Amino acid sequence: MREEQAKVPARGVPRREFLRQGALTGGGMTGLALLPSLARRSYDGPVPVPPTARSVEAGLSGFVARWAAAGPVLALTRFAPFICDKVFNCRVADQARSYVLRLGTAGGAVSPGADPYRHADVVMPEHDWLGLLYGDYTGLSPFVAGDLFPSRDQSNKVVLLGIVMYVFAFLPAGKDPDPQLFLRILEGVVQRGGLPACAGEPSVTEELDRFNSDPRGYVVQTVAPGAAVPPVTRLLAEFVAGLRYEQLPAGAVASAKAQLKGILGSIWAGGRMPPGRKFAGAVKAFGDRPEATVIGANSFRSSARHAALVNSVYAQILEWEDWTFLAHSGASIVPAALASGELAGASGKQLLTAIVAGNEILARSGEVLTDVIHTGNAVPTHQLETPLVAGKMLGLDGPSLQDALGIACTQPQVTAIPAWTSEAKGLLSGWPVLTGVEAALYARAGISGRRDIVESPGGYCYRVSDIPSPERMAQLVDGLGSVWRFDSRRHELVIKRFPTDGFQLTSVQAILQIVNETAKHVFDATPRRRLPQLISRIQVRIPLVMAASATMFSKGGREIYERIRREPDWTYIALLFDGQYPLAAALANRRLTWREYETGVIFDPVVQALIDKIELVPDLSLGVFGAVARVELADGRAFESEQDCIAEFPVEEKLYTGADGLLSRRKIAAIVRAVDRLESFGNVRDFVRVANGG
Repeated sequence: MREEQAKVPARGVPRREFLRQGALTGGGMTGLALLPSLARRSYDGPVPVPPTARSVEAGLSGFVARWAAAGPVLALTRFAPFICDKVFNCRVADQARSYVLRLGTAGGAVSPGADPYRHADVVMPEHDWLGLLYGDYTGLSPFVAGDLFPSRDQSNKVVLLGIVMYVFAFLPAGKDPDPQLFLRILEGVVQRGGLPACAGEPSVTEELDRFNSDPRGYVVQTVAPGAAVPPVTRLLAEFVAGLRYEQLPAGAVASAKAQLKGILGSIWAGGRMPPGRKFAGAVKAFGDRPEATVIGANSFRSSARHAALVNSVYAQILEWEDWTFLAHSGASIVPAALASGELAGASGKQLLTAIVAGNEILARSGEVLTDVIHTGNAVPTHQLETPLVAGKMLGLDGPSLQDALGIACTQPQVTAIPAWTSEAKGLLSGWPVLTGVEAALYARAGISGRRDIVESPGGYCYRVSDIPSPERMAQLVDGLGSVWRFDSRRHELVIKRFPTDGFQLTSVQAILQIVNETAKHVFDATPRRRLPQLISRIQVRIPLVMAASATMFSKGGREIYERIRREPDWTYIALLFDGQYPLAAALANRRLTWREYETGVIFDPVVQALIDKIELVPDLSLGVFGAVARVELADGRAFESEQDCIAEFPVEEKLYTGADGLLSRRKIAAIVRAVDRLESFGNVRDFVRVANGG
């Protein structure tokens, strides 16, 4: 099983062909890879803006200039409907200062006043306007911090505008322009021949891909849109009910086993963290009947629904789970399958079949339910796949699986991103896993649920995400049973090597390559305590997806550490999403594991000193996941590492890391062998016994 994103063209229009094409967008923009040169041509190179010269008015004018060069690219992405050809009233909170920002496909304009026909109002304190416009932090920061209050209808537009403002502040070469960095960006684009492209990653030019794959259908949907959808709920249920192990491609079985190994490693590690221990203690005190196993050092048996919840929390609280295409998957699918499989006495083949089915559904639902705010770990998809996974293990037929879906989706769940700083963060998968298992049990008892809940315009999908058209709903069942999205050959399953936000994996890879390979001789010869004196600057160029979230809890400052020290609802979990901390910890300790999120490491003076030396530079020329780290030493030497794609690694490593000190290497090796021969288990209970160190 290869867990890397191989450097091959992704689905849709080949990137290099896209770069060779002419002015496809009407604005003269020919691709993200040309942003640096277009930016230079538009406003003649980098111009530094000292803090004393900052103003909202000048920042908005600068943003409009950058939009003329770079904005048209957004018209080709799934996010175009939220920002392109939109009008925003930009207001400074508690002041009589208001500006109308018009963003067209080929240009923009800003003027004083307010437009009564605007698409959204953006009201923020002046310091937040300056933070976004001059590159201090992303648009998620004031939204999460409670400084920005858009309506539900406007929230995707407003947050995306803030993210784009932050990223554009770094064009063409950083908010504090560095001519050498500018040259390195241009050289990298030329050497790569355009954007780095990795198999399995989301297409940057999604709308263009959709047009090229079906020009007539695209035009029809645009000019004469329909008002009907397939019976998605029924089709999903029938697919899951009818799927058999013998139908699974070998690559899908390989992916299921790889996912199972990775999630078991995450569960063992999560159970040793403070939130995991607290959840285990609380659920154990419920005294539920012993139907299924909570895995880990503090193992016990509980009801299937609560065992699934705790295992899901364990897998979630280190942000060390995996994702399938656009949505996180293993932390929900594996715990639901294991617990319901134990309860039902299902076989190893049935377990693999349920895991594959859940991921096939999730790969599609992630595409449908992703919008600006609901993306990555926030995609509200788990109430779709978990009742089907649990119901499959319990042996439900198609109509009963429809009922299970209808029951689970009766009360939609979406995550509240601000909650991710607290110990409750694990519930973003834990709650829907409990709901899914319980819904399957209700359906087994004969309780009905609405059997069109998924596709109904008043149903689940439309309640939790911004669905642009009925056509999008058909993607939920596109190719089910014939196109295997979970097949390892497609590289759509990404298993994290490091516990951190997935958008940051390549940045961590780059840092670790420098300290453990490229400059190993330097770091081998330097005492750890001397690292802050050795290093003068750590500059990391990051992709758009990392830029969107890397400062969302910190606003680029140090207040986050004081909050973790003093406030119970701020924990190490906030640092899993911080752009600077994982890099500093990885550099200081030459690794990034669960140990780096212990309090003693977080506040270690060496780690804290290195945090101040990190400079994050959003760079649109890096594609979806690319990153470049540059460590500059006090003596003038510099070491650089570029990572285009998320790297391959042996997934068993996660089990050995997560269970280190809790299980012997012999027992861990036994778990790996058990997963490899999972088909031979006649009862999931026997497999779980081995997975639990027995």
